[in-house]
Amino acid sequence: MEQGIARLTVEEVKARLDRGDALILVDVRKESVYARGHIPGAICLPVTDLELRLEQLPAAKHLVFY
Repeated sequence: MEQGIARLTVEEVKARLDRGDALILVDVRKESVYARGHIPGAICLPVTDLELRLEQLPAAKHLVFY
């Protein structure tokens, strides 16, 4: 499978989740916004912390940032 960055629509992400694809959802909003509501199972990793904490994310998984 080709590695890289792809833009997915909401519908594409939902379809992949519905068919059981192993996606890791990463919510890049501030923690206070994440706390008010987020996609169930999403990880909170604010964009301001992304570069410092990127190594915490599994490298072999498909990551979806929103």
